[in-house]
Amino acid sequence: SAFSHALNRLRDVMEDPLFVRMKGEMLPTKKAEEIAPSIFESLALISQQLFQVEPFDPLSSTMEFVIGTTDYTAFCVLPSLMKRLSVIAPNIKIRIMFEQQEALFQSLVLGHVDAVIGYSEQGEMNHSAIVEQLCFSDRYVVVVPKRLYSTMRLEDYVEAKHIRVSAWGEHHGIVDRVLKTMGITRQIALELPNMMVAPYILESSTLIMTLPSKAVEQFRTIHEIDVFDLPIKVPDYTVNLYTLASHQTTSPQSWLSQILLNVFEPANI
Repeated sequence: SAFSHALNRLRDVMEDPLFVRMKGEMLPTKKAEEIAPSIFESLALISQQLFQVEPFDPLSSTMEFVIGTTDYTAFCVLPSLMKRLSVIAPNIKIRIMFEQQEALFQSLVLGHVDAVIGYSEQGEMNHSAIVEQLCFSDRYVVVVPKRLYSTMRLEDYVEAKHIRVSAWGEHHGIVDRVLKTMGITRQIALELPNMMVAPYILESSTLIMTLPSKAVEQFRTIHEIDVFDLPIKVPDYTVNLYTLASHQTTSPQSWLSQILLNVFEPANI
């Protein structure tokens, strides 16, 4: 029945019966024979695109992978990732995308992004189609201009003016939320979308900022800064890898996920 209805619609479009029953057989008309080669070519092309998947070979592949992340996470992962890819997948291309968290999750579900790496302070990710895997945890520290403070007490922290990094477009992160429960509000003098310019500002100002410690370890090698423990207790900064469930990912995407998880092993970060 469904086939008959589809054939009738096609007959209307082509203005031709296309198939005629004769002696118990359905025989093609001249019009049907004329369009048959084009139909066969189209069906072959569709079949090739849908069902004939070439095996993925990292060593020879020239694929481009899109990874959504924050600048801090990129700072942590890209050096090790690119070093490893140069050996095992020298022709692979990586494109980094910085967007708000929700936009990246939507792009992941729609297939525009292959993986998302980013922080999760209180497990706010609630997309049922997305799998979350822990990469590493980090603690927050206070970064200040060199020799400006000898200690970092809560009083010092509250009285100081701060640089706040609003990764993924969040204007009030875990530090501000914890301070709010204490009845305290930080004095934000400068808000930045990423952290990379912040150490240069610290060197020529009296501002302070709160950052994950792994990034600060790198900054200390090239910037004149001091680092203190955060004078309040906040949950650790947790970096996760977000991917689609295994049955929804391609072989190259599964390979990329494993490479990223290996890069985040303690010996590599």
